[in-house]
Amino acid sequence: MVLTDWKYRRWLTWSALVGSMAMLGAGCGSGTQTAEQALEQQFKDNPQVIRVDLAKFAGTVTADGQPPAKGTVFLVILNDPKKPTPKNRPRQYAVSTPEGTFEFSTRLKGDGTLPGSYIVTFAQLHPHGRRGYFPPDELKNLYNDPEKNTQNPEFHIELAAPGKADYTFDLKVAGQEPVATPGPNATTDVH
Repeated sequence: MVLTDWKYRRWLTWSALVGSMAMLGAGCGSGTQTAEQALEQQFKDNPQVIRVDLAKFAGTVTADGQPPAKGTVFLVILNDPKKPTPKNRPRQYAVSTPEGTFEFSTRLKGDGTLPGSYIVTFAQLHPHGRRGYFPPDELKNLYNDPEKNTQNPEFHIELAAPGKADYTFDLKVAGQEPVATPGPNATTDVH
């Protein structure tokens, strides 16, 4: 299924609503309903919701074989190759654990994201609570630009349901010259 911009926004809005209701439902009431059951109930109660199968996108990211340094996280960002996301406003991204694992979530934890063609980019930023993720990019701005990553086939991702949970990215940083001026669509922080 191809989603146009307005359908994508409507789907995301409903997905967020249904996902929120499912998560709330999992913690409320008799305590016997799981998040998955609450989500199914929301779909039944709201037939106007566009139900799209998701593709799992999860795995591990490291820099020179190492997880993110203390006080930083890896951001794994999915970019539409035809319509770059405005600078520092990624639509779809996942934040790594301290061990470097990541998973994309839409309606339920780890359920994936919309199937499609993507350019994956990475940044290693400093989290500041609810305020976002801030520079400097400890990956030296080497992997945060979708235009640059387009040139590397490793960063072309074709997601189809059911997806995969064992992606592995080991980014080479040691000995690389930093990119002093990141491209216009590079993610250098997220607010």
